[in-house]
Amino acid sequence: MFMTNKRKLAQVLIGIAILALLFYKIDIHEVMEAIRSVNIMLFVAAACSYLCYNLFMAYRLYYLLGTMDSKVGFTHSFFAHIAGMIASDVTPGRAGFFLVPYFLKNRTNTSITVAMAAILAPQGIEFILKVVGGSIGLVFFITVISMDISASMLVSLCIGCCIFAGLGVIILWTLWTRETLSGSLLARIPFIRQFQDEYKSMKEKSFLIRDSIHVILILYLICWLFLALQWQLIGLSLGITGLSFWTYFLLHPLITILRFVPVTVSGLGLMEGTTALMFLLLGIPNGEVLGLSFALVVRLNMILVNCIGLKGVFS
Repeated sequence: MFMTNKRKLAQVLIGIAILALLFYKIDIHEVMEAIRSVNIMLFVAAACSYLCYNLFMAYRLYYLLGTMDSKVGFTHSFFAHIAGMIASDVTPGRAGFFLVPYFLKNRTNTSITVAMAAILAPQGIEFILKVVGGSIGLVFFITVISMDISASMLVSLCIGCCIFAGLGVIILWTLWTRETLSGSLLARIPFIRQFQDEYKSMKEKSFLIRDSIHVILILYLICWLFLALQWQLIGLSLGITGLSFWTYFLLHPLITILRFVPVTVSGLGLMEGTTALMFLLLGIPNGEVLGLSFALVVRLNMILVNCIGLKGVFS
């Protein structure tokens, strides 16, 4: 426990250090001035778009639980999901989202293994789709917009994409394959070995949702559109008019995949620094300032909506 707390503290400090470095390199007064100039109506509209994203994500949970004959109402699914989102805002690698089964069990007494099956396989698909979307975006920005990306940055992005694509494949392989190889390999890991029965139960439940992959893909695309709209509205609220909806659509997976890197809490500092750099490379006037301001406003917008999840955390 002590080592875990030390690691969490280190991750918080790393995130703060990255933000401090960004504020040292980029005039903090200009950033604060940009944030103060945010159009409140557009900010609220962006929050509504993000809320719609969460409603569709909650519906995905509700639908997949139904395919496993778990009778959970949409309201319970929504508050369990949004509670997981607020938990993910304060945990490294957004790991807090995996508390959704715990929140769901508290509200409805749903089995942890059933709820975990409903979020783990879609998470694996999401990792892969984020990599695909980010890769398409990267190719688009390099070839069509002629964005000048350094070789070191390109290598870093490619390594990151390979890691997350690999994670997605591993998750789906362990859940959606019938061969005993995955089970026998995981059984050799000391910590996981004691949960072998729960793993087998979750694997059996996961097979019940494999035929719903088309629903998962459709809902993910709808959610992606709402997130791109949220970003565009926040961009417009800051007076950024040089980026189209489809640019935000392709930027989103490329940047937000960094929120899953467990170096800092919810990608704190990493997302902000990358956004500032991307806006600069895209030729946005005063791109570093507006990019950092944009990332901070996006994070604030998400946290304010996710605070609805406090009801799910404490009920």
